[in-house]
Amino acid sequence: MMKLKYSLLAATVTTGLVASPAHAALPPFTQVMPVLPAAGPNDGDNALHGAGATSIQNLLVREFNCVGIDHKRGDGQPGQSGAAGSTGSLKSVPAGKYTPAAPSATNAVLDCSVADSSASSTNIQPLFQGKYVGAGSGFGRKMWRQYKDNFDGSPTNGTTHVFNPFNTVGENTASPDARWSHLQYAFSDTPIAPSDLTEYNNGGTDSVTGTFPGAASSAGAAVSFPLFVLPIAVAYNTVYGKNASGANMTFNAQFDATFNGTTYKSLRLNRQAYCGIFNGAIKNWNDPILKALNKRIALFDTVNDTATRWAADGAPIRLVGRLDNSGSTDVFSRHLAAVCSLTGNMPTGATNVFARAAENLPYKASANGNLDFTVVREDTNYKPSTAQSKFAGDTNLVSGDYFDGTAIQHIGGTSTPSGAPSGNLGSGLYIVTNGGGNVAKLINLAPDYALNGVTLNGKIGYVSADAIVPSPDATPATVGALVGASLQVGTTTLYAQPSVAKALQAFGTGATQILPPESDSTGAYVPGDTRLVRNAAGASVAATRSNPIAWTDVLYSGSNSLAAPADGYPMVGTTQFFGYTCYTASNRQAIVNILGLALGGVKKNSQYGAINPNTFKGAGAANFGIFSQGNIGIVPLPWQTALIQTFLSKSTLSADLAAKNLWIQDVTELAKSTRTNPTPTSNPNPTCSGLTGA
Repeated sequence: MMKLKYSLLAATVTTGLVASPAHAALPPFTQVMPVLPAAGPNDGDNALHGAGATSIQNLLVREFNCVGIDHKRGDGQPGQSGAAGSTGSLKSVPAGKYTPAAPSATNAVLDCSVADSSASSTNIQPLFQGKYVGAGSGFGRKMWRQYKDNFDGSPTNGTTHVFNPFNTVGENTASPDARWSHLQYAFSDTPIAPSDLTEYNNGGTDSVTGTFPGAASSAGAAVSFPLFVLPIAVAYNTVYGKNASGANMTFNAQFDATFNGTTYKSLRLNRQAYCGIFNGAIKNWNDPILKALNKRIALFDTVNDTATRWAADGAPIRLVGRLDNSGSTDVFSRHLAAVCSLTGNMPTGATNVFARAAENLPYKASANGNLDFTVVREDTNYKPSTAQSKFAGDTNLVSGDYFDGTAIQHIGGTSTPSGAPSGNLGSGLYIVTNGGGNVAKLINLAPDYALNGVTLNGKIGYVSADAIVPSPDATPATVGALVGASLQVGTTTLYAQPSVAKALQAFGTGATQILPPESDSTGAYVPGDTRLVRNAAGASVAATRSNPIAWTDVLYSGSNSLAAPADGYPMVGTTQFFGYTCYTASNRQAIVNILGLALGGVKKNSQYGAINPNTFKGAGAANFGIFSQGNIGIVPLPWQTALIQTFLSKSTLSADLAAKNLWIQDVTELAKSTRTNPTPTSNPNPTCSGLTGA
């Protein structure tokens, strides 16, 4: 059996963040552990099972491929492309490679494209397996809190539903008993809500899935905290059309944008511009507001287009958004709700209709022909019976058009509005689709709107920043390239790209720094937090580390809020880890392993070779980590400290925190083990006594 050595809460951790008191070193502590056995067995295989947000699915699978071997991404949403599109599909993810500027024995290259299970394996732990189905943030939270199988359920009213491709097209197809009875973890770009926690603790009844037990009686107290920093890109295709001769017409962007070491030309959008676009008020790329922002130089292609044509017809703007319950929509709508109603942030005469954060765009069923999108996706909220509070606003911005992964379709009915332009103006309504990958594919389609002798594209949407160049996960374009607009920084005259470094700046510094619950500026535990957050009943209470809701509510309170940050890239959220306090022994150790790697705590591989803390999370140019290469980061260092201190060890630094019993596993006790010792006791949290564990 392979051996694995851990070092959590290391004395020195270099993250590449801007230096400040808040980015001090983690408290010194070192653990040494033998190898963790393979997870499971869990419902037929020795792997951790997870589902949820599509935004981080490639990064997560890329980490799994660095830890173990031969992992694929599960696409569970209906309408995916490929031969297995009707039942989900498994996709390969490009391997990660960490190449520091100055490799050394303690800062070694890690090439995860080399995968084997031999004694000389370059993998961190060849025995590890993890499976993840990208099915949307809302679905992941539902699986987590209901603690039951919601995959492959009987269709309601003949509609499609969410598949588990590891069962339907993967290795478990021959075993009818291999269905996942529950998850070990989930991810969601939408924060935990009081209703999530109530159902987790008490169970309940779902109109689609029936009665569910809730997770607490089997897996103990809920664990939820922000792990990934998620910049949402305002994405557009550099090619806005083709002329009568078939030549590409490309936006004449004037400003250099440097993004993770790559420099290219990018359009600039201030608050007024993107608020106007996404509220459907700015309907053509030749709008004077967009021209004024971009050096008052025409945005059209001066070689393959003409000033006369551009002035008359431009390129109608076509909006692209999400059909599923999407955490990316939650981050996007939270920002627009926070800034677009402020004075001067909308075009003259236009009104902001984004009223609140939600996983669904502004929608009004009665204004959309009482459209029912459940014929496309079972658990969508775009249907007549949904409570209006589920949507980001009460004015309809959703068309009857959707993208099935290959082509734009219309849901049907003459009273249902179209998302297509009318003449030279966009409809101001969104074409919707399942998952961020399909958003990127739709924006990247070849021009398809014929207008006065040319064919135009003009689409723009919101998508997690891993989908745009220079990410290795950027969706190949039919023409042009999918890039991110440079957005206005706060109320300044500066502009930023959705890079990890700029996203981390949104957390602030000094007095405006957004800190974890009950923490000082380094992330160390300090009781007595006065910030108000919600509890499971929705009441306002002081933030504590024992309240799962507090870990995300504090991001959106105080003088600096992640919804409208004063500095850095403005459209930023976090992707939350959803887990349990109580696991079976092998699952618990595997979960701690994966979280420890992401946070920079696992520092030795299975052969006791060094793993630098920056291998995954590094954001600096000299130590650019595997996560950062995909344009998504890890929460700042004070948060890393607080998370390790709270959930990955029974703290010896604070008796008060230790008494709360919040840790998933007490890895500190495992420091007594050496490489030659037998596997130590798993040392579970005492609150888990009598529970089966996830």
